[in-house]
Amino acid sequence: MNEFERNYLRSLETIVSILLLSFPVLMLTVLGGMNAVLFASVLLALLVWLRPPAMIGTTDWKSEWTLYVVAMFAMTAAILISQTFHQSFSARHYDGPARYWLAIPIFLLLRRLNLRAFSTLQFAFPIAAIVGWALAKDMGYGVTLPMMDKIRYGDSMLLLGSLSLFSLDWLGKDAPYLRTLKWAGFALGLFATFQSGTRGALLAIPVFVAIYLYARGIRLSVKSTLASLVLGVLVIGLAYLSSSTIQHRLHEMAMDVTVYNQGNRDTSTGIRWQLYQAAASIIIEHPVFGVGPGGFALQMAPMADAGKITPMAAELGRGEVHNDILKKTADLGIFGLAAIFAVYLVPFCLFGKASKSKSRQIQRAGILGMVFVSGFMVFGLTAEVLNLTMTIAFYSFTVAVLLAYCYNIHHAEQGAT
Repeated sequence: MNEFERNYLRSLETIVSILLLSFPVLMLTVLGGMNAVLFASVLLALLVWLRPPAMIGTTDWKSEWTLYVVAMFAMTAAILISQTFHQSFSARHYDGPARYWLAIPIFLLLRRLNLRAFSTLQFAFPIAAIVGWALAKDMGYGVTLPMMDKIRYGDSMLLLGSLSLFSLDWLGKDAPYLRTLKWAGFALGLFATFQSGTRGALLAIPVFVAIYLYARGIRLSVKSTLASLVLGVLVIGLAYLSSSTIQHRLHEMAMDVTVYNQGNRDTSTGIRWQLYQAAASIIIEHPVFGVGPGGFALQMAPMADAGKITPMAAELGRGEVHNDILKKTADLGIFGLAAIFAVYLVPFCLFGKASKSKSRQIQRAGILGMVFVSGFMVFGLTAEVLNLTMTIAFYSFTVAVLLAYCYNIHHAEQGAT
């Protein structure tokens, strides 16, 4: 390999390392930052496809990657099917879902790069958690960052803190400073979640505990499942005792249930319950093709006029259903349901397979992927986390990066996953 080829490959790896170091911080702090990283990475993949460096290696296709590709195209296909049925086409609905399949060339590129290009990734999660905590402010409706609502902020901080914890000794025994950084990222990420006052994020804690027990070699059983629930409840209990914001939010939820039973449906919990019921009603009436992309919002006024939901719930429902699965199914029918499950479960299963590798580094990357995907799955039960291009880009890019590490051709153990 001549000097030009060597510098070309080294420059490519350096750019990737910088992108991997910066993308979580940019997602939190810069409007459009996460999308910029995604598009820059796609352009980089295109460049390498047009002019591959010498000795970068080749891509031998694996059958499970076909499932990954199908899963990333599934939401786009579901939208097209629904629009075709309703004979109502609009390109804007493809903007967000396109970010799923744009991550595919990123995966194919990164799996061919030297593993040293991934070394900055273990710094990225704790640094982002620390920065996210340091820059957060009380916005009057909860502690968050200026460009994020408190729900997405709390979800993101819990995820970044947990990834910091699970990345301990990932690429080898951590130096003391790196171990300290990761513990700080975990602690401040968890603390920031409590500060935000978001309640839905707390539901992910027992799931993360279960994955931790799995990572420690404790296979899932009735005993380990109960242990994860108990530990999760203990962590939530600690959050309750240590955070007045969490206490207020949980008391508020209990009060919402009480007044809802008394006939007042226009509370935070009551409105969500109305929207869930509205989505279920739409799904029953339009099970195959849904009401079309964005159709749920258009159903709000007629449902309010019919007395099925309150005017306040109808107004808020035009913006969000507060459940990714219900929203995609109501809009796109059974194809939307299949697509959102594919987006979640296919990467989760691939990461689960990687977690059983004989390579400890691949195992840990698989565990990180399982934490990341399961976090989005749980968060999506109480909020639409995959309705913004920013969060879709964050999800698809991170999945592509971690999968690329699991299937990287430079691992000493070939075919380990």
